[in-house]
This record gives sequence, structure tokens and C-alpha cells, in this order.
Amino acid sequence: MDSKNTTQTNAVPWSTQDTWVGVGSLFILLIILMVLTFFMPDMDIALFLILGESIFLIPVWFIGIRKYRVKWSAMGLRAFNLGSIGIGCGLMVLSWLFNLGYGLFLGLFSLRVQPDFAPLFSEAASPAWVFFGGALVAPLVEEIIFRGFIFAGLQGRYGWKKSALISAGLFAMIHFQPAAIIPIFILGLIFAYLYHLSGSIWPAVIMHMSTNALGLGAVYFAAEYGILDLSILLP
Repeated sequence: MDSKNTTQTNAVPWSTQDTWVGVGSLFILLIILMVLTFFMPDMDIALFLILGESIFLIPVWFIGIRKYRVKWSAMGLRAFNLGSIGIGCGLMVLSWLFNLGYGLFLGLFSLRVQPDFAPLFSEAASPAWVFFGGALVAPLVEEIIFRGFIFAGLQGRYGWKKSALISAGLFAMIHFQPAAIIPIFILGLIFAYLYHLSGSIWPAVIMHMSTNALGLGAVYFAAEYGILDLSILLP
């Protein structure tokens, strides 16, 4: 698909101003959720993850879907060419190779790319809910927000390349993991490119789900069976 057709496919009704209002709303919601963790210390961590991610869809729905009376397909939830999955896999391999070197470099300073997520499994009612929230719900919600809403909403003013950089930067910032900012930023660029290429967020969702599933799986099997925890090399 050429750039002209892709841009037309990704055209959305909400404005750049709408998009920035949505970004501000997301960060306000994030702060509220962080405060709520102090008032609900006994809430199941997996349930909190699922509900917290889902709540982020509220401003996206209100500003994009409700205001302009469009369907969720406007957020990129549409059919795509399977060839984009192959391109996504190739880009993800390159990303993982970078993460391998980056993780080994951080290891020289006794640092990790990601914090230790093992407590997620020990504190949750069931590991299945952790995988459901972290490997299914979070990738879908985050791709709708950062690629379907923010990236697409900025393209009309900034073009797809600058919009990819901005949305990837916001994607990295909102994770609040300083050591992982660079790998997460690179992932954000890959996901934005896949949306630009295919006109659908599904290739990015699939790549995002794969990354999260591999990371969580590495943590779980390392904790349960003493297998080497390779999650330190994943974003």
C-alpha cells in the first residue's frame, strides 16, 4: 500500500486539538489511578491492571467515537493485508536483537530493562488473569489509544513520521520505566509504522501481544520452574 492510500485510510474525524485534549485526559487518569492504589491496597493486582487499562478508553471513546458518531473501525480496527504481519515479525526480530545488546549493556551496571514483574503472579489471584490483562487487554487498549487515536489524530497536522515520533514518545513516557524508555520508544515507532503501512492497528496489536506474552511468560516460568528469566532482555 502506498503512502497516499495509507494516509487516506488512516484519516480520522477528530482534530489535532481533540487529540491533545485526549492525551491530557489520559495523563490525568493515570495520576488518579496511581492515587487510588493507596486507597485500595487489597485489590487484586491483575483486576486493577485490567480495569485500569480499560478506563483509559473512556476519553478516546468520548472524544473520538461519541463526539463524531463514528464506529470503532475509525480507530484502526479494520481488516489488513497479512503481508504486514511478516514485515512486523522482521521488525520485531531487529527490535529484540537491539534489546539483547541493550539489556546486556545495562547488566554491566546491575540494571534491568524492565522491573521485576514476578510479584504480579504471586500477588494475583490467578496467573491466568495476569496473562489476560497483560498480554491481551493491555496491548489492545494501548494500540487503540496510541496508534488508533493519538498517532492517527496527529497525522493531519504533523504528517505520519512526526506523529510516529510523538506517539512513540508518549507511549514510552506513560510506562514510567526509565531504563526501558528507549526499547519502548522503538516499539512505538514499529507499531506506528505498521499502522501506517496496513491502515489497521491489528498488526501492531498482534506484535504487541506477542511481546507482552513472551515477557510475562519468561517471568512466570522463571519464578515457577527456575528457568532463566529472559524478560530482562525484553521491552
